[in-house]
Amino acid sequence: MNKQSLNAKQELAIDLVIVGLSDGEIAKQVDISRQCINKWRNQDEDFRAMLAERRKALRERHQDELNGLVCEAIGVMREVMREGDMPTRLRAAQAVLRMSGLQATMQTEKPLSKEEIIREYLGEVIRKVGEKRGFYGTKQLPNEDVPAFHAP
Repeated sequence: MNKQSLNAKQELAIDLVIVGLSDGEIAKQVDISRQCINKWRNQDEDFRAMLAERRKALRERHQDELNGLVCEAIGVMREVMREGDMPTRLRAAQAVLRMSGLQATMQTEKPLSKEEIIREYLGEVIRKVGEKRGFYGTKQLPNEDVPAFHAP
């Protein structure tokens, strides 16, 4: 596919699709039927390929702009955290921590309950007995092979 395979109306239509106009609005501006626009969008491989290429380039340009804004936003947060009043500095610090994801990684696991500890222990005992008996994965085990366990 090359640019010469599209006519001037198709090129204009792509420009208008990119800026968000509807098929009806594009049809009026390009002076063709809405059905023609729809056909280009859905059946014309050259039109579809050029539209996809232009959308990709636009997304990349937007991503570059967003990356620049992120750098500016970080600078603003840095400035607020250094020079703002204490309540503002604390809110900014909390926002930075939330966005960093650091809080989630630093959370400690809650301790297991007594029932969860017993359940884990019994599951391990059952698994070991099953392995010894050669019927790992079956649901019923002979009762005499399961050691007694008394909760404290």
